[in-house]
Amino acid sequence: DACVREERRCPHCGTAGAVKRGRANGLRRYRCKACGKSFNALTGTPLARLRLKERWLDFTRTLSTGDTVRGSAAQCEVALTTAFRWRHRFLTAVKTTTAPLRGIVEADETYLLDSRKGDRQLDRPPRKRGGKAAKRGLSREQVPILVAADRTGTTVSAVLPAVSAIAIQAVLEPAVGPDVLLVTDGASYFPPAAVALGISHEALVQSAGERVRGELHIQTVNSRHQQIKGFLRAFRGIATKYLPNYLRWFHL
Repeated sequence: DACVREERRCPHCGTAGAVKRGRANGLRRYRCKACGKSFNALTGTPLARLRLKERWLDFTRTLSTGDTVRGSAAQCEVALTTAFRWRHRFLTAVKTTTAPLRGIVEADETYLLDSRKGDRQLDRPPRKRGGKAAKRGLSREQVPILVAADRTGTTVSAVLPAVSAIAIQAVLEPAVGPDVLLVTDGASYFPPAAVALGISHEALVQSAGERVRGELHIQTVNSRHQQIKGFLRAFRGIATKYLPNYLRWFHL
C-alpha cells in the first residue's frame, strides 16, 4: 500500500504516476495513465478480490493459534470453503523473514509421501488416508524437503523440485554467508553445492557410523524434521501442492 501511495505504480504495466479514481470496497482505486487500467493496493496480490475484509483480522488470529478450517470458519462466521480459500491466500501472501544462518549450519533433507488430495485426475490408484508408497525407499512418490538450521535455532526449509546440488544451492544462497560451516551427511550433492556457495563444508558419513565428530553433528536439523512432521500431522493429510504454504505457517 505504501508503494501505491508513493509511486502509484501500475501492477499491470509497471508505469508509475497513476491517478486517484475513487474508492471501492473500502479501498482507494487508481487509474494508470499509460494502459488505462484501474487497480487498488491488493491488485496482483494473493489477497485480491477477497471479500469481508472486516473479518480478516479475526481470521489471522485463528491462523496464529493453528485452528482447523472448521474452527476458523465458525469464529469468523464464514463458509468452510471461504475459510479454506482464505487460509491458503493468506499463507501465500506471507513473507517470512528469517535471520541469516550463522556459524555452524546443519543441513539435511527429509521426505514426505506425495499427496494428490483433492485431485480429480489421478494417474495412479487412490490411496486411503495415510497410505504407503508403492515402492520401498526413495521414489517419485516422495517429496523432498530441505531443512537447514544453525545452533541458535534459526531455521530455513523449502520443498525441493529435485534433490540436486543446484536445487540445494538455490535454497541456501539467500540464507547463508561466506563465514558459515555447512555440516551434512555424506550425500554426494552437498559438496558441489557448498563449493558453488563458497562456504566450508564437513560431511559426516553416517553409513560408516560417524554421527558426531567433535562439535559437529546434524542432530539439530534432524530434530527440526520431527517438529515439521509433527506440525503437519495435526492437519490429518495435506495436498503436496499446499506444502510450501504449511512450511511458511510452521515458521510463523
